[in-house]
Amino acid sequence: MDMVYLDPPFFTNREHKGGRENGKFGFDDRLWDGRNDYLLWLEQRIRAIHPLLAPTGVFLLHLDWHVVHYAKVLCDQIFGEERFQNELIWYYQTGGASKDRFSRKHDTILFYSNSDTFPFDGKSIAIPRTPKAMKRAQCATGARIKATDTHKNPDDVLVIPALNPMANERTGYPTQKPVELLERLIKALTSEGGSVGDFCCGSGTTLVAAQRLGRRWMGCDINAAAVELARQRVENVKLT
Repeated sequence: MDMVYLDPPFFTNREHKGGRENGKFGFDDRLWDGRNDYLLWLEQRIRAIHPLLAPTGVFLLHLDWHVVHYAKVLCDQIFGEERFQNELIWYYQTGGASKDRFSRKHDTILFYSNSDTFPFDGKSIAIPRTPKAMKRAQCATGARIKATDTHKNPDDVLVIPALNPMANERTGYPTQKPVELLERLIKALTSEGGSVGDFCCGSGTTLVAAQRLGRRWMGCDINAAAVELARQRVENVKLT
């Protein structure tokens, strides 16, 4: 596969209940006998995924503060430290604020390549340069960019809103990710006609994004209701 995105349970030690139909889309994140048990479960899955990657394939592991630091060490052991490419931060700016600490408003996506060579299409996700940067570009001396260089690769903080309760794409599946997030990753790291895998696919957001972008895809989930939901969502996709 050209890209595998894995969004497993985050080891939150709580039950995530679905938002509709008696919670059939929910899942239990309390199945492990401590952190080491969870990490062993995660390691088994990442080691099974690794051989599925193409020589130029990439692997993205989406977690949060609960265990991402331990998972980074685990992935370094599996892929090699030299294959680590980015620690992407998804900053989602949800409502509410902590009274006791800095508010936790981001997830982390660890980005590994399977070799020294991997695709990256920065133009497909380029963002506009600031007016200040473009003003400096007009200077005959000292400018590091051309006046026609109006866009640049985004940095490693992805500012994409989380799904609000009224969002049209919301399905009722807990922890559902926005299509915009997965589209940005898929555009940057695969080519049209490439293959994308998601083996904790949940509501099917990765598969929907891949279908919309003309990529081949493969997904699975332990929850049969989630698989059916993902199937229905993909069937309703209109190619862009």
